[in-house]
Amino acid sequence: MSSGSAIRAAGGPPVLLTRRESLLRATEHAVFGFGPVVASLALLAFQFKIHAVAVDFHSAYYPAAVRFLAGASPYAATHHAITGGTAFVYPALSVLGFAPFALLSRGIAQIVYMLICIACVPATLHTLRVRDWRVYGVVFYWLPIYGGWQSSNLTLPLLLLAALLWRHRDRPVVAGLLVALAVSLKPFVWPLGLWLLATRRLRAAAWSLAGGVALNLLAWLVVGPAQLSVYLHLSSQVTDALWRGGYSMLAVAHHLGLGRGSGELMLFCVAALSAGAVVFVGLAHRDDRAALALTVLLMLVASPLVWSHYFALLLLPIALYRPRLGWLWAVPVLMWPMPPSYAVTGWEAALAWTLTAGCLLALLRERRSPPASRGVVGLG
Repeated sequence: MSSGSAIRAAGGPPVLLTRRESLLRATEHAVFGFGPVVASLALLAFQFKIHAVAVDFHSAYYPAAVRFLAGASPYAATHHAITGGTAFVYPALSVLGFAPFALLSRGIAQIVYMLICIACVPATLHTLRVRDWRVYGVVFYWLPIYGGWQSSNLTLPLLLLAALLWRHRDRPVVAGLLVALAVSLKPFVWPLGLWLLATRRLRAAAWSLAGGVALNLLAWLVVGPAQLSVYLHLSSQVTDALWRGGYSMLAVAHHLGLGRGSGELMLFCVAALSAGAVVFVGLAHRDDRAALALTVLLMLVASPLVWSHYFALLLLPIALYRPRLGWLWAVPVLMWPMPPSYAVTGWEAALAWTLTAGCLLALLRERRSPPASRGVVGLG
């Protein structure tokens, strides 16, 4: 067959492909299959070379777990750790979650947790019923995804929990406990609870409240009730030290020449508008998917500290609206000029929010066409 090549379809006769089709298929496999693997391995090798593997886990999570198992405070932090962003500022449930890793050596533990973070990405796509294999490749070109597994923090596991919430949204107990777990691990995802209320999932919201109270009560009893005030004080210190960096509304206000007070006012106003949009879309339009997309926006704008890996949450709305490869999947690839460090310039922050807003607006402008698998929304 000089003019093409043949492939055999499952259970059928060979299918003749033209040279153009064969070249297109080979290109797809190179770009979306081979390319992401090579790029990820190259980036990983570079991180090993500069000793920057699993930096958040290495510098914050693992030491806190070791201190906890040794009977010390997991929230002990030096001034250098606070100003350098390596202080452990997560609730008690996170302390307990990372404690088993402290039974391993630091080198092995950080590799194991990094692999868990990487596995969360395809697991999230599978949970959202994304079946286009090319999507599984293109997301590993995203800077936020790379930042999530390279720094090995909680962002990618939280992304998976949010996807599981969508998958089990009409199972009140499961949905409620998933929200309780996610918020108890890292409170900035609290808008997921608002999403339950806005989409009339009242029983699930009740389960999330009850589950959250139970989880936190138990976790703080184990870690030590006195550690709660230490955690809250440390969180305040970290925000005071780092609010000018990153991509939060406070940092945006700083780049605009405004002070901390004006930044907090701007954060409150933008968060209130976003929360109102979640409630309006959920209650008035009864559009679960659009409400969840706006919930992702609310998570980003309401957090006093936002780093580049937080934008990995955009995977959730894009997957819900575009389960097959399209141009929107390439938008977060344009975030590579955004540094993962704290020294973020005004134009880099503007790039982050321009791409985020453009991506969400493009999704929300589509007609409401819920997936066929969507269940009936009731008071559950």
